This record gives sequence, structure tokens and C-alpha cells, in this order.
Amino acid sequence: MTHERVKGRPLSMHNLHFAGTEGKVFDLRWDGTRKLTAQDVPDMSALPTKDFALYLINSVKFHCGWLYSLFDEDIFMERFRLFHENPSEYARAEPLWFVHYLLVLAFGKAFVVQSTKSRRPPGGDFFIQAMKLMPDFNFFDCDIIEEMQVLCCAALYLQSVDHIQQAYRLVCSALRHGLEHGIHTEMQSNSLDAAYVQRSRHMFWTLYILERQLISLLGLPLSIADETISARFPDFPGQPQKLEALKIHVDFCRVLAKINQTVYGLEGKLDCRYLGATQSVLKSIATVTERLNKSFEIQANEGMSGISRISAHLHLMQHQCIILTTRPLLYTFLLSRLGHLEVALMHWLQSESVKGLVQMCTESAQQILRILSSLSEQGLLETFLRFDQDAAFTATIALLMAAAIDSSLLPDHTPWTQRAYGLFDEMNSRGNLVANMVAAELKQLEDLLKGFLTSNDSRPVVATQGSNTPRQGFMNDIDNSTGSVTDYTEPFSLESDDDFGLGLNYELSAEQLLNIANSLDIDSLTWPWPEDPMAEDVDGA
Repeated sequence: MTHERVKGRPLSMHNLHFAGTEGKVFDLRWDGTRKLTAQDVPDMSALPTKDFALYLINSVKFHCGWLYSLFDEDIFMERFRLFHENPSEYARAEPLWFVHYLLVLAFGKAFVVQSTKSRRPPGGDFFIQAMKLMPDFNFFDCDIIEEMQVLCCAALYLQSVDHIQQAYRLVCSALRHGLEHGIHTEMQSNSLDAAYVQRSRHMFWTLYILERQLISLLGLPLSIADETISARFPDFPGQPQKLEALKIHVDFCRVLAKINQTVYGLEGKLDCRYLGATQSVLKSIATVTERLNKSFEIQANEGMSGISRISAHLHLMQHQCIILTTRPLLYTFLLSRLGHLEVALMHWLQSESVKGLVQMCTESAQQILRILSSLSEQGLLETFLRFDQDAAFTATIALLMAAAIDSSLLPDHTPWTQRAYGLFDEMNSRGNLVANMVAAELKQLEDLLKGFLTSNDSRPVVATQGSNTPRQGFMNDIDNSTGSVTDYTEPFSLESDDDFGLGLNYELSAEQLLNIANSLDIDSLTWPWPEDPMAEDVDGA
């Protein structure tokens, strides 16, 4: 739409990630055929040595262990020991464990190999061998927990290499098989082994998190409704913080599902129903935020500048939920700014409720870039798993829209977008080919919006509502004296000494979120929708 408004012609979709190259950036060199050839017979000589394999397994534990239950360490490592006593014989005797082992090695290689120019992702050889050897679980008799772990490993790897739909199918397959065994229930029968119950609970919540995140990415309906779930959380003896992290993670995934069902659902039209859905979602976010800020402060130690990976991940989820809830407003105002909807819509920015939501969206986007920058400085930026890439994209596109809508929302976006491009560059330099494509498309959008603002009046559309924003004065953290929104600075380096106010001292409290939610006047908006087919796009924005 921006390209058509500026250039007068539709944008060519050739080679755009969002329009057709998704799932084609990495070349797995496999068409899905499982007919084994002589080259597909397990080649033990291609496997890493025992000590290197241990290193790869530990890397998977570090990157994934606090998020997902991909393998039971005691069981897996005992089999690892037995495997190395006689690899060929054990691989034949325990074929599912061998597939599981190959998938874990694939992840380990992806985390350890930090740079590659090949279109084949690191660990791809192990992954494809595992997929070719994977049995048909409709007929293969095995431990249901290990089956689900294997499917989750494969799904998470596919998600990481941009095969989102394939990942979703595997997660749904694992979830369906698990539901048949009642993993979504309390599992309190005395006939059930206690260890099996704990493993089932670990596995169910791993599947729940993956499924909710994937349906958010794909915009799909839920595979299982929350009201049908009675599964308890697993026990973590002596690790109360790990249990709390899991509960908060699950609760934010519940919020993601609620956003998908209400804000973007059939009733998610931009009128009083949208504000009602937004109010409800913000209250849900506030409830989780209270526990988040109590247990996982973004900077727990005043004498230390770093943040923990798990705290960062949970706070990133919080701010992504806020942006996803409020982003339809940005999209609507951008349509109006570009002339695809009535200009009169821009006057709704004078509403305290609407202005506050848009400002909160902008501030959450800025905080995401702060957190990611801090992770980068510590060497903790995730470049294989998609979480940090998706967070950076969500934040950057929100900031670009906000700056184009009204310069009072973000007087100078370039320090923030340049910081984002630096993050994408780091991901790309460490083998994430998708990050480079995403950054290129964001830069293209930025250039188009820059051209639009240059040729149009870029003054604030409405007066700044100084006292009506969620955090009055927060925008003063940024040096806005370097130029207008149409200026373009030199490429930003992550090693720059100027952090553009990228401190981590800003976090919305639960009370602030509740105040914003309660201040929404959900009965006061009557949106002047034109009789224009373009307006229909807003309903699914």
C-alpha cells in the first residue's frame, strides 16, 4: 500500500519474504521422501565424537532447557552412554532414540556453528537424516512422551529455519497423540506412575506453548480450548523460580491466544468492540505483569548491567503482547495517512484513550529494542531460534508506522531503526539468512515512508497530549535534536558508545496497565468507515 501510494504502482512481490519466499530461504535439500537409499543408512562416521556430542547436548540445554522439555536428561544421557558402547547396534535396537539423538545434534550444531554462507542451515544433515529415519507414529509402538519430544524437536527446528507451517503440523500431531493419552488432564489416578505423570505434565505445557506461539504467527484457531485443560504444572523440587517462569510463560501464551481470538477475531473490528477486547486483553496482561515484575525484574542486580536470558524472554513476550493488541490502531491510522481510508480517522488520535494506546505501543517497541540490545552486548542474542528475530521485527514495524502517522509520537525514529538493523545484521552474520531478508524489507518500507513524508506535510497530525500518555516524559530519554523524521543517519553500530537512551529502567507496572485499560472509553467511538473495499483489510490487520 505504501509503495502504491508513493510510486503509483503496485509493489512487485517477487523475492519478498512475507509474500512467497517464506520456507524457501534455507535449502534443506529434501523433498519429504522417506525411501531410504544406501546413503541414508545411519553413517556412524558422520557423528561427532563423544566429547563433542556432549558439548552440543549441553548447548541445547542452555538455549532450550529453560523453555521446553525436549528430552528427559536422565533417560536421554543413560541411553547416550549405552549408545557409545556400541553405536551401530544400539541405533538399530533403539531407532526412535537414535532419531531423537540426531535431532538434538542438529540443534547443537545450529547453536555452536555461529556463521555460515550456505543456504543449508547448520545441523541440516543431522536433521534430514532424522526425518528420513523417523517412524510412522500411527503404527510405531513407542513411549508416547518420547514420541512427543521427538516431534517437538523436529517442529522447533523447522520453525527456526522458516518452515512455520510444517512446524505447526508436527506440533498438532504431537498434541493430538498426547490428548489421546490424557496429558491435558489432572492425571491423578493411583494406577499412573508418578514419574510418568511428571513427564506428561512437562510435555503438555511444552506443546501448549509451542502451539499457542505458532497459531499466533499463522493466525489460526486453537487446537485445544483452555476450558478443557485441567493439567497441573510439573514439580521442580528446589527450583521455585523455574516453576514460576513456566507459569508466566504459559499465561502470556494464553494472552496471545486471547489476542488472536478477540482483537484479531471475528469481533475484532475497530470500533467499540475493538476497544472492549483491548481493555480485556490489557487487564489480562496486567495480571501476568504483576507476577513478572515481582519474580523476574529486568535488572535484578543493581550492581550488574546484564539481564538473564529467561527474564529477557518473558519481558519480550509481555511487550509483544502489548504491541499485537494495539497494532491495529497503527495500521488503521497508516491507511488513513496514506489516503486509503478517510483522513477524518486521524482525528481519533485526539482521544485520550486512543492516543494512550498508540503511545504505549510505541514505548513497548522501544523497550523490546533495549532488551535485545542488552542481550547482544552480553553475547546472548538468539540467532537460530526465532524469538528475538520476531521481537525485533514486531518492534521495528510498529515504530516505522508510528513515526509515519504522527511525528509527535516519535520525533526521530532513526536511532531505533538503526539499532534494529544492527541486531538483524548480527543475526545474519551468524547464519540467520531470514534476518537479512526481513531487514531489507523493513528498510524498503522505511525508504518508502520517508519518500511519502518528504512529499507530504509531515507535521504532527494532532497536538501532543502531554499528560495523556502512559509515561509522560519517557520520550525525553531520546536525543531528538539530530534531525527530522526524514533525515537518515549513518549506519548504526551495536558497538556505538551512544545508546540513545537505551537504558533498561523503563517497565510498565501492572497498575499502569490497569489504569490504561480502565481509562478506555469503549462506548465513545463511532468509526467513520468509508464505503471502500480497503476498509475490509483493517478487520484482519
